[in-house]
Amino acid sequence: MTAPEQATVSALVDPDTLTHAQTGGWDCVLCGLRLSDAPSRPMGTVTVKRGSARVVCEVWACAPACGAEPAPPEPEPTAWSQFLTHAVDCPDCRTGERCPAGGALHREVRANLPGGAL
Repeated sequence: MTAPEQATVSALVDPDTLTHAQTGGWDCVLCGLRLSDAPSRPMGTVTVKRGSARVVCEVWACAPACGAEPAPPEPEPTAWSQFLTHAVDCPDCRTGERCPAGGALHREVRANLPGGAL
C-alpha cells in the first residue's frame, strides 16, 4: 500500500463516521454496499476510536470504483450509550463509587426517559 492511497482514504472519508462493517472490510468504505456482492480493492488504512483505544483498520472499496459519496454517518450516540461507555472505562463507576461525570451522565439518561425518572 502506498502513501498516496492512504492519503486518499483520509480525504474521502471521516474515520469516525465509518460503520463496524466498513472498518471490518465487509462493506465499501465509500458507498456502504456489501463487498461480497461485487469485486473490491484495498483503499489503505484508517485509524478509528474504539472505546478508549485507537485501532488501525484496513478498508476496502468497490472495484474498479463505485462512484458513490461516502456512506452517511451513524446516528449520534444516545445518552445511555454515552453513560455505558463512560462506566466501562471508569474505575469508580465499575466499583460502585460516586463519580461526578458518571452521575451527570446517569441524570441525563433519567431525564430522557418517558416520565423523566426510573
